[in-house]
Amino acid sequence: MRDDAPGLFDLPGAGQTHGRFEPARLTQARVRVGVSKTDLAFEVGVSAAAIGQYEAGVNSPRVDVLDRLARSLDVRPGFFDVGRPLARIDTVNAHFRSLRSARVSDRQRALANATLVWELTFALERYIRLPEVDLPVVPEGTTPSDAAALLRMHWGLPDGPVKHLVTTAESHGIVVAVRPLGEIDAVDAFSVVIVDRPIVVTTPRRSENVFRHRFSIAHEIGHLLLHSDSGEHSVAVEKEADEFAAAFLTPAASMDVALPRRLDLAALDRLGRTWGVSPHSLVRRMVERGRTTESSARRAYQRLTMVDDVAADPTTAYPGEMPTLLKKAADLAADHGAGMTALAEALKISPRHVRDLLGEADRRPVLRLIGGA
Repeated sequence: MRDDAPGLFDLPGAGQTHGRFEPARLTQARVRVGVSKTDLAFEVGVSAAAIGQYEAGVNSPRVDVLDRLARSLDVRPGFFDVGRPLARIDTVNAHFRSLRSARVSDRQRALANATLVWELTFALERYIRLPEVDLPVVPEGTTPSDAAALLRMHWGLPDGPVKHLVTTAESHGIVVAVRPLGEIDAVDAFSVVIVDRPIVVTTPRRSENVFRHRFSIAHEIGHLLLHSDSGEHSVAVEKEADEFAAAFLTPAASMDVALPRRLDLAALDRLGRTWGVSPHSLVRRMVERGRTTESSARRAYQRLTMVDDVAADPTTAYPGEMPTLLKKAADLAADHGAGMTALAEALKISPRHVRDLLGEADRRPVLRLIGGA
């Protein structure tokens, strides 16, 4: 990992002392929970201007204020110290789905949470070796379909369906995380590279249906390959990522053999379950391969909407499509003496918060009190 990116990666060094306040840490913690400077100021008993001065590095909070900030933002006071690896959210470029509906604050909150996922990854790498990042270099000007073929060849994937896409991505060094909707409401999925580690984040809106989830993961991998050096957000960029996902999951040559000669939704449903893609995607593929017209496709989409059963979730038929890399890494680290307490201390957050980042459900029983008459 490189440490030469200015403003991105801070490690202990000359002139840094434990306990010195890091303004960017306050911004990260505040934005991560989606609280405004004004609301935070009210909670800790200072002015909104004071919070702004803390984050700008003009002033540092007193010890008692620091403790109140930590309690309010659900971190340890040491979270704000200088000296730990830090990816500043204002220097990180990401590609977001649901771009038009996502406000800047939504994207900033998503990034703040992604930086904490990266910090967990970094903390785990102190104890164990994670898979090396293994993505091919895609020459500038490469088409999405050619980039998809290049990745299949680079990863040694057969011509057929991509089995266990998330597990495959994780085995090649891509960190995948599913974060709750309350944390990143207006963002369906996004990808980011932090200090050479690619991270893909999705939400239950995508992961609750395996077809949407697989397409979203492939879409974000397309961004990582095609747009890694660009912070551009546009319809054209999103279309290229969609084209990559379609070509990666359903290569044209294979589809020319597998697709029916005419629109047959029952046949497309069977085919979709084999290839791990939705009938909607296959209808679009039929248009692209000249098997049907746009008008026929529109009618097919309408019929699919009418018969779509949201309760018929096929996810369980596709093992390997939920992320496990970080959880398995934490289990291995625990086997070698670095358990949840050590990770929490490294990140300066609670063990409960670490378990949440790992994707572990809170299994504690819920105490319910029933009032008397």
